[in-house]
Amino acid sequence: MMLYLVSVDKIKGDDKEFPLTKEEFTSIYLDILQNGRGTFNGETVLLSPSFKKKGVDYGILRESLEMLNRKLLSSRLTEDQLIEKIISTLDEMEKFENFLEQKVDETSIFMNYATSAKGDFSEHIAKMLAEIRGFVKELEKTLDEYVERSAPNLKKIVGYKVAARLLKSFGGIRNLALSSSSTVQIIGAEKAFFRFRKGRGTPPKHGIIYEIPDIYKASRSNAGKISRAYSNAIVKAARADLVGIVSESDSKLKKRVEEIKRSNRK
Repeated sequence: MMLYLVSVDKIKGDDKEFPLTKEEFTSIYLDILQNGRGTFNGETVLLSPSFKKKGVDYGILRESLEMLNRKLLSSRLTEDQLIEKIISTLDEMEKFENFLEQKVDETSIFMNYATSAKGDFSEHIAKMLAEIRGFVKELEKTLDEYVERSAPNLKKIVGYKVAARLLKSFGGIRNLALSSSSTVQIIGAEKAFFRFRKGRGTPPKHGIIYEIPDIYKASRSNAGKISRAYSNAIVKAARADLVGIVSESDSKLKKRVEEIKRSNRK
């Protein structure tokens, strides 16, 4: 049976008439706007010619379009995008945390000399800092969970924060998986790379991945080799995450890093 939406509170079809609630109308109308047809009790619903001519009350239309926008946004907002938003927020909160830490130190020094001043201000900042640290921990936990779900192989290699920064810089796991290891190695160090291309400075050996302890703790002679090993492993892990399989890149990477370190000791 074919049904037709004839008004904001009514559907008709085959000499039958069905009343609609506001929520039912909005849901059906959204589906018609988005897909060209809706459904009601398992039956297809189209707009009736009379409804098309008459249109719909502006207030209801505005409400329907707002719901449509929310629906489209929720369907298009991928976990990669959520990870990007979370790591960006986390970076801003960590900056504010560092700012408050500095102010706590400054006020504590000031209070040692200004013995007549009340300690309320210093206590307020310290309390704010404690709350921010709590928020940061909660946000880090949330980020860890999203990265584990979206890129478990990548997380195993570089940790959830570096993984999140890579996903943000590349625009998602797919773009990262399709990138070259040389691009991964310098991502985050583009300014240094372009300076080198113009004949100024040396080529960058690592960008975002410099946050990885194996790289930033390595000797200068080993840092480039280790960053290349990590870049190769990162691309392989991202490709495994893209297709949903378990990668052995982490165990192979550990062996390679140890080989590089041992060769330097000889």
